[in-house]
Amino acid sequence: MRIKLKFYSEGPLVIPVQYNHAVQSLIYNNISEELAEFLHEWGFVLNGQRFKLFTFSRLEGRFRMRKDRKIEFTSPVELTVASPIERFLQELSEGMLRRHAFNLLRQRIYLESVSVCSPFRIDGEEEEIKIKMLSPVMAYETERHSGKTIYYSPWDDIFSDLLRINLEKKYLLLTGKELQNSDFEIIPIGPRDKRYRKILNYKNTVIKGWLGIYKLRGEKRLIETAYDTGLGPKNPQGFGCFEIMGR
Repeated sequence: MRIKLKFYSEGPLVIPVQYNHAVQSLIYNNISEELAEFLHEWGFVLNGQRFKLFTFSRLEGRFRMRKDRKIEFTSPVELTVASPIERFLQELSEGMLRRHAFNLLRQRIYLESVSVCSPFRIDGEEEEIKIKMLSPVMAYETERHSGKTIYYSPWDDIFSDLLRINLEKKYLLLTGKELQNSDFEIIPIGPRDKRYRKILNYKNTVIKGWLGIYKLRGEKRLIETAYDTGLGPKNPQGFGCFEIMGR
């Protein structure tokens, strides 16, 4: 499930390039204190690994990059938020509608509308869909001895494997059923282009992800899980949200 939030401002909306944490805070501040504390402090735990089970897009709208390295948006701007947890999306929608006006990095914005998107389900056993990333997708491993984080690109074979393992865990959390070594593949459309590589600083942690257009191929239940929860890790920090092209 997902919702689209549309905002407007009285003038240009000028914010820093690194705004993921501010948008995440906006989301947490508009759900109940009980649910926000649960997601922020605990989340859904599987074998010691925590999942928040929501993701969100970058802000979408007309914009220009300024010389001071800030982004200047022209109203309206949209934010997509996805989650398989109905209570989360319901509380977020109701919280946004109650308040109407918000501060985003000291900028005043106003809610114009909340739209509920149709659920996405696949007919048949396997499917290939074309997607566009609304926020960067990432995959990484941490070396045991050095603690160094190694980020991969969608052109690396291991990228699909890491996304598949992540989705299998999310599916197990949501359904209680295991899907091991399922067919799943993410296929970049077009040549490697560093313009799609995004390096973000989230609370003083550097995270490397990729935008762009891809094909998803394989087990339909994993693709559906990806649509609701996001591709890859760090979804609640604003990573892995995508839209399906042609729908």
